[in-house]
Amino acid sequence: MTYRTSRRTARTLLTTAVVTAGLIAGNATAHAEDDPRVEEIRQAIAALKPLVQQPPCDQVPEPERWLDAGTPDKGSSNVVISAHRGANTLAPENTLKSYEYAFAYGVDLVEVDVQQTKDGRFVALHDSTVDRTTNGTGNITDLTYQQVRALNAADYEPWKGGEYDPAQIASLEEILALAKRVGAGVELDVKGSVTEEGELAELVGRYGLIEESIWNSADPRVFQAEPGARTIYNRDSWEPNYLLYEIGQVSKVYGSRLDEYTPESIVAAHDSCGIVMPHAYDAGGDQEVAQFELAREMGADGVQTNQPALVVAAAGEAVDSRLRVRRAKGGHSSEVCLVNADNGLGFPGKTVRLTKGWKKQLDLVTADGGCATVPAVNWRGSRVTFAGDGAVHASRTKLH
Repeated sequence: MTYRTSRRTARTLLTTAVVTAGLIAGNATAHAEDDPRVEEIRQAIAALKPLVQQPPCDQVPEPERWLDAGTPDKGSSNVVISAHRGANTLAPENTLKSYEYAFAYGVDLVEVDVQQTKDGRFVALHDSTVDRTTNGTGNITDLTYQQVRALNAADYEPWKGGEYDPAQIASLEEILALAKRVGAGVELDVKGSVTEEGELAELVGRYGLIEESIWNSADPRVFQAEPGARTIYNRDSWEPNYLLYEIGQVSKVYGSRLDEYTPESIVAAHDSCGIVMPHAYDAGGDQEVAQFELAREMGADGVQTNQPALVVAAAGEAVDSRLRVRRAKGGHSSEVCLVNADNGLGFPGKTVRLTKGWKKQLDLVTADGGCATVPAVNWRGSRVTFAGDGAVHASRTKLH
């Protein structure tokens, strides 16, 4: 996701002048005040602010800590986790299955790349063309909804030929319905194909997800349709910290790369009653946990991640699980499924153990939907156990 002042003006309407330059003394501030981008943002937010409904903020600002934070802030006790394009290492990105797996791990939000088709429908796709991730070609704006939905969204590595091939590009309605069912939100990364942002906001509102969700857009039509919509401001390294505080008058969520942040900038965001959730994935997949831990040390409230299971474990927020038995005709056990105990969504790639008597044991690895097939031998009466891991608590059942 990118949300910077260099993009179109509608995406930079994010601040108002509520703090005078006198709050922050020194040459650095004077120099920053001369930066024309400061005034650009301030003028833009002046146009946006009358449209935005923000909850009251009772935080007392500490502008001296915007220069030297001392001990960093402590981020939210409930870590805010957004799954980038769903759980995109477990299933093809922006497919319904990737969002189901992300919500299985109890994340607060799933990030959705919103595109608009030729006939005005909203779908989840990152690129402006369908070439990279499907078996089709062409711009999303030249294809109808039905044409997009007919494509195979798993026609790329590492998914091609695997258990999720074929897959379907998810519609936004499917994702919103899923989020509503599990009581979570969506982070809407609104792409350039979207021309009807007001209609998009109304759609999210019909699912009752305005308060739970975040918009990576500041198009005025979003707020005209839904004044309570929350925007995410993706920080750049140039903004002085007092400006981040001012931005909080209309945007209560701060994103972008972790290396754009310092403990001081996080203090300024918190002083405006904002939450900070930078990317954990920019340094590469093997660094996500380290990036998450660094963000928390700096005072961040959460992160956006490609690997929700790892971050949930690192956050100490493991979810409860349940083992469910599916029966074939005739009453014989045929599948065991490891699912989230609260929302019923499955965990793939987990080992469950069947034990019968003292010596007979069999380990199965869950796959699509968190399920594993029981071999066609008599395992009736077996104990089924999942030992648990950092992200998912242990559970057990019995094959009757």
